[in-house]
Amino acid sequence: MDEAGMDEVFDFVVVGSGGGSMCAGLFMRSVGKSVVILEKTELVGGSTARSGGVMWIPNNRFMAEHGVEDSFEKASAYLDATSGQSVDAPCASPERRRAYLTEAPRMVDFLVAQGVRLRRIKSWPDYYDERPGGSVPGRTVVAELFNLNELGAWARRLRPNFLQLPATLDESFVLGTFKQSWIGKAMLAKVGLRGLLARLTGKHWVTAGAALQGRMLQAALKAGVDIRLNSGVARFVVKNGAVAGAAIVRDEREHRIGARLGVLVNAGGFAHNQVMLDKYIPGASAKWTASNPGDMGEMLEALINLGAATAQLEEMVGNQMAIPPGRESQGDGVELANIGG
Repeated sequence: MDEAGMDEVFDFVVVGSGGGSMCAGLFMRSVGKSVVILEKTELVGGSTARSGGVMWIPNNRFMAEHGVEDSFEKASAYLDATSGQSVDAPCASPERRRAYLTEAPRMVDFLVAQGVRLRRIKSWPDYYDERPGGSVPGRTVVAELFNLNELGAWARRLRPNFLQLPATLDESFVLGTFKQSWIGKAMLAKVGLRGLLARLTGKHWVTAGAALQGRMLQAALKAGVDIRLNSGVARFVVKNGAVAGAAIVRDEREHRIGARLGVLVNAGGFAHNQVMLDKYIPGASAKWTASNPGDMGEMLEALINLGAATAQLEEMVGNQMAIPPGRESQGDGVELANIGG
């Protein structure tokens, strides 16, 4: 790469601070490369930190440890019977499915080796477990509860999660039954005691996606990943027909950051951009989302302008819901739908 005209240079530049960004940063640091993560908002974690933080990882190490049977072939049959039916879905091509099934378990092993504490939920069936290759126990991987105070000054910079309880996801499912069952009452007592002990010992437990992102942020900082907040990308720097870096605005002037090996754009969707929603998902509303406020889609538009290939922009991850009167514009504080991501 021609480094002339750059204000500073890293081996790898990552745009956005969600789960994929942290994982990429950790990997590049593990092979001795310099990495900077550019996050345009004042908080780390993207929509991953706001989510349940559940990863679907077939044939993962925790299934094997618990004696849950799985294999590449079984998981492949399941994907062929689900996403494989969408012949016009290039994001889920046979090649991509095989790559995912091969690399996803390796990713989990890598994260565990980096000190990121993960586990499986004992019962989280595949959504279509009746199909060939489906798993009834499930293939989920989640993070252990995380003490936010371990991040020190970075603790207040992690985006909050929707579940503000010192409870794991599977514990929270049982909590909802406390009025109907003794098991629910016992779980309520367990979680309540954990919260009380946390106060007495100076801990601040976070769960779900915040736990995943908190643990990955901690590992990334320890590994020497440079993480910069309030550093939105104004444009990509192109040299000789290739993206050579990214430009941010600092002190009212353009600050160009070069990338010797490449730029990874992992900047979420366009759930808060009504113009893009009207174009790609007519009928959807920017008020109906729980994605982070930074999901405005400008990086996607920038990549399209550079000639990047796109696919399945009309797809969304969502759920049925009802919005109480007066809360139509408060989606950032309510668990609704994550669209355009």
